[in-house]
Order: sequence, then structure tokens, then C-alpha cells
Amino acid sequence: MEFNNGFENYRLPEVNPKNDKKSLGKMVKRYRRKMFMSFVAVALVAALAGGALGAGIVKYVDTGNTQVVNRYLPLSSDNNNFNLITNIVKAVSPSVVGIDTYINGYGAYGYGGNSYVEEGSGSGIIIDSEGHIVTNDHVVEGASKITVNLSDGRKFPAQLVGKDSRTDLAVLKINATNLTPAKLGDSSKLEVGELAVAIGNPLGDSFAGTATAGIISGLNRNLQSDYGPVNLIQTDAAINPGNSGGPLVNSIGEVIGITSIKLTSTGGSSSGDPFGLFQSQSVPLEGMGFAIPINEAKPIIEELIQKGYIERPVIGVSVQQITQQQANQYNIPVGLYIAQVQQGSGADAAGLQAGDIITAVDGNNITTFNQLENILNKHNVGDVISVTIWRNGQTLTVNVKLSGSNGQ
Repeated sequence: MEFNNGFENYRLPEVNPKNDKKSLGKMVKRYRRKMFMSFVAVALVAALAGGALGAGIVKYVDTGNTQVVNRYLPLSSDNNNFNLITNIVKAVSPSVVGIDTYINGYGAYGYGGNSYVEEGSGSGIIIDSEGHIVTNDHVVEGASKITVNLSDGRKFPAQLVGKDSRTDLAVLKINATNLTPAKLGDSSKLEVGELAVAIGNPLGDSFAGTATAGIISGLNRNLQSDYGPVNLIQTDAAINPGNSGGPLVNSIGEVIGITSIKLTSTGGSSSGDPFGLFQSQSVPLEGMGFAIPINEAKPIIEELIQKGYIERPVIGVSVQQITQQQANQYNIPVGLYIAQVQQGSGADAAGLQAGDIITAVDGNNITTFNQLENILNKHNVGDVISVTIWRNGQTLTVNVKLSGSNGQ
């Protein structure tokens, strides 16, 4: 009997059934070993051929009894990209800063004058040579004094240019020269599985310039915030307190996201489950980091630099969602209950009142706050929209001129 394994023809020795069974067993084992080695050789060649044409390889480094696996390394035609992550970190690190925040500690430590008490720390990204730095709003929230630490050891006081709590973005400015702005990429081109590198200062200055690597784990992750759903990039690159505001970088050293939050556990604590995803369940989590897509951050950053705040179209009311159960219980329609009308707003001018229930906007039925937000986001300040309300058993439609949020 003859086999072709891709390298040579191998003939199975003739077997005499009358021979000793032990001899037959040994012969079969020898044959299997040889066939297995041939198979391994074929598989190895196939893997090398496929790797040369594919998106990535796995590099194994033998260190005695331990085998280190370096993953997520895109393979070029010259096979010389094994230092890819190292090169990314070298290129991007000069653009990453540490941010220390302080609160006014008047009379602290027994002194009568003003003093500052350190409040927290985070990370930021230099985005231009003029000294503008982007970070998270929650990094600088409530700060009386902000200090920026550059990778070369220089420290500068920072001015808060503007911030936006809805997108969790803020822009600072320092008066410094010889800055290295980061290169901003295109987050719309991201694919799940590609390389992601996070650089920042977890736990403060003691671990400044820490780099962690992983992959893009998911895209368009909608997590609920106080302002509605937020679209985020998910990554398994390690993100820890202090990384907030730092860059998430792709394989060519471009910033494709601004690290923002990490889920570590769920259930039993609002800090463990900040988005209420798992309610009463208790679930430990690993590798659940999230970043703001750079494409969504860019227009916010530009407007913050220009105006110092983000102006959004608003009706001028505070509302509460009415569920179907509440509607049945109180014999009222499902919609948005107006709890308060802002004086001088478009809603005030149109005659909307506390106690009215918004049921439709521009002819679209409204049952949730998110639906209202989606419609408003399609308009500009000064536009006029039609608002249908329910008031004491009657349905009315009024025109409301949208005013600006002035950064609120």
C-alpha cells in the first residue's frame, strides 16, 4: 500500500497475518510516527505560507521552562515587526501627559491662607503644538487647580478651556514649547480583533507612561449614562484608575479612542456596576475597558476650543418618563411628563406647563427621553419644532423654538 504525504511516497510494509502480534504492533507504531512527522512538516509549511499572506502571527520566545507568547503582531512582507508595540509606545508616549488635580483646601493643616489639597490624577493627550490637551471631564471635575506633567519631566499649570459632561470630554491648555502632538486616526475604520494599545498613568505619577496592549473587543457599545446612551469602543487592554483621558492607539500609532471607563464587577454596589447592567447579580469582570471613539470626540474638542462649551438645542423642560404601568394606573398617556419649565426658554414662550405630557415631537411618537434626544440632535439652535402634549384630557400641538444649552 502506498501513500503520498506531499514530500515522498511512503510504502506500508507488507504484513503477514501469521507474524507475531508484537512485531505487527511495533511496525504500526513506527509507521504512525513517521506519518505524524510528515503531517507536522506539512502543517508547519502551510502555517508559514498562510502567515506570510495573513494579518498576523504569533511569536514564541523560549526562556527555559517558560514560553512567552507575544500576540497581535501584524506581519509585513519582511517579517520584521516583532518590535511593533515597542515602536508604538516610543512614538506616542511623548504626546501623553499626566494630570494632577487639586481642590481648594482653605485653612487646611491649620494655616489661615489658601492652600490646595491633591484630589486625584489622570491622563491626557497633547493634540496640537499650541498646548491644547484633551482628557476626560471626570478627571478635572471640581478641580480648583490643575497641573500637567510631560513625559520629559517638565510640569506646567493648566487652564481649563472647556468641558462637556455629556461626552465626558475636557480640553486643557498649557504654555509650553517643544510639544509633540499625537496623530489622530479614524475610528470608523476599526475592526474587532485588531491591535489596541493604551498608554497612561494608572495610579498616578508612580506608574507614569504605563503601556498595555490588547485588541479591539467590540464596537458601538451603547452604555447608559445620565444623559442617555453613550457609544464607546470596547477593549481588553488593561485600563486602571489614572488611565482615564489617555489614548487608545492603533497599530500605526494613531489615537483612535480616549480611554474613559472600566467595568470590574457587577452587583451590590453602584461603583461596581456604574451602568446598572446586571442589577442584583454579582459578576466579576476582566478585560472590560471602554474608550470614546476619536471621530465622535473631534467635533466636541474643536467646539470646546472655539467656544469653551458645547451648545446643544433644547426645548427648555425637565421631564420624567411615564411607563405603561404608570399610564394605566393614573389613566394618562405614555410619554414624557414635564416636571419643570425653564423660564425664558422656547417651551416657556410656547406656553408649555409643568404637568403637561409630551406625546409626540415633529409628528413622531415620544415614549422615552432617548427618542426626544435623537430628534433634538437632528436640529440646530433656533429651529422650530412641533410638540404635541396631553393636558387635562386634551391634546394640543404647539410650536417651540429651540434654545441653546450653553454647555449644560
